[in-house]
Amino acid sequence: MTANQFIKEERQQKRGSGSRFSRWFSDMLDGSMITRSTTSSAMPFILYLSAFALFLIFNAYYAEKKAREVDHIRQEMTELRIRHVRTKSEYMYMTRQSELARHLSARGLVEATEPPELIYTQEERGLLGRLFN
Repeated sequence: MTANQFIKEERQQKRGSGSRFSRWFSDMLDGSMITRSTTSSAMPFILYLSAFALFLIFNAYYAEKKAREVDHIRQEMTELRIRHVRTKSEYMYMTRQSELARHLSARGLVEATEPPELIYTQEERGLLGRLFN
C-alpha cells in the first residue's frame, strides 16, 4: 500500500498559506508539532528550560518573602529602640533625687538636712582615737 498523496498535498497547501505565526499556532493546536522528530530530539532541552523557569519563579517568590520578613523585623527593631529610649528616660527621671524625695515624702520619709557621721567601734578607733575621746 502506498501513502495517500492527496491528503499530504492538501496539508502542505494549508501550511503554505498564511503567516509563519499562524502556521506555528495551527501546528501547536493540532499536535503535529510535538510528533516531529526535531521536537522529540529537543525535548531534554525543553524540559531543562521548563525546570529552569520554575526555579527562577521559586527564587523570585522566596526573595520577596525574605524582603517582607526583613522589612517586618526592621520595623519591629525601630519600635523596640523607641521603647528602650522611652523607658531609659523614664528611669533617669524617676531616679533623680528630687523625684525620689517627692515619692518618699508620701510615705512619711523626709530628706536629711545634715550630713551623715561615721560611727566607729572601740576596736576601729585605734590607740589615738581612744586617747582623744
